Amino acid sequence: MYKKRSDQADLHAISFIVFSDDWGEHPSSCQHIFKHIIKDHPVIWVNTIGMRMPNLSLYDLRKAILKLKKMFVGNATEKKACISEPNLTVIQPLMLPFIKWSLVRLINRNSVIRAVKNVSKELKLNASTMVITAPNACEYIGLCGENKVIYYCVDDFSEWPGVEKELVQKMESSLIQQSDVFFATSQHLYDKIARQGKKVTLLSHGVDVDFFSKLPEKEHTLFQGIPSPRVGYFGLFDERSDILLLKELALLTPNVSFVITGNVETDVSELKALRNVFFTGSVPYTDLPSIAKGYSACMLPYKVNELTDSIMPLKIKEYIATGIPVISTPIKEALKLTDYITVAYSVNEWEAALREILLGLQDSKDQRDKRDLFLENESWQEKSVLLTKYSS
Repeated sequence: MYKKRSDQADLHAISFIVFSDDWGEHPSSCQHIFKHIIKDHPVIWVNTIGMRMPNLSLYDLRKAILKLKKMFVGNATEKKACISEPNLTVIQPLMLPFIKWSLVRLINRNSVIRAVKNVSKELKLNASTMVITAPNACEYIGLCGENKVIYYCVDDFSEWPGVEKELVQKMESSLIQQSDVFFATSQHLYDKIARQGKKVTLLSHGVDVDFFSKLPEKEHTLFQGIPSPRVGYFGLFDERSDILLLKELALLTPNVSFVITGNVETDVSELKALRNVFFTGSVPYTDLPSIAKGYSACMLPYKVNELTDSIMPLKIKEYIATGIPVISTPIKEALKLTDYITVAYSVNEWEAALREILLGLQDSKDQRDKRDLFLENESWQEKSVLLTKYSS
């Protein structure tokens, strides 16, 4: 187990091995946090493999091609230091996606451990802190020379469509038993770990306040031809999204444009058939402020179910930081932020909230001041300090 230390010299001596999503893709919470940590600490970032069995969709095919390029082009299994971030080394070991098979997991384990050890030796890093966000990385614990394991729980992956639920649950149970420090991004995830007798710290998602609060003068060119007013959503649009709600809302408010920007991983044919629903495709993270500039309101149209019970969407605080009014379905984490957003329980409540927003009735100086005060303590810098403190 671990002991907290306050000595600054010890803090600067910390190094990390991180098993998470692919570095450089659309930033996750773990990436946001480590963009601050790498300013002071060396980090080996291991791009991991997903837990969902791939299918024959175009989206999965593109992901597979991108992953293979990272594995084989430019000797990606070896050290890959980022020029602009000298403390960051990203590696993509050879890994296969079919993790339900024990032989595949064995192959992955040997490949990952070999790559991590080679880079650790080259960088002269010993006794690093291991940070894990995905349960399948439980199989690397104790094999990378780490002296501590942090489970940064960001989602209930066992509820995701397409995964082997029992296998993922077994992996997470193993991860929890082997970890020393626990962070959870939502109350639901916090409670799940706490029920296993572990001491957990709630570490909700942060936000780059300056980036999202300073919107550009001009909206993104993707909005050309999309009439105002616009209600927008940016991010992954998948099984969690309430398509029926959006369809009914679009039909109820034909003079409002509903704009979804991001990758789509679910059937949206019913929405595409409507003249006031628009899918723009994805944009780079750096374009999001100009996307938000084109919105009259931001929306979080999630279903309310077991899958969304655990999520703390990154975009909630990003939306809040823009100063643009936000409407959400009553997912658990949205209910904790009703001082800053509107929660609507039905399509009629959504329509009424939109009417108020478009009439300019929702944003007062008191609301803006309250919002600014809330965001002061929600920066990614603050989140990174907390995680680092528990790593010594």
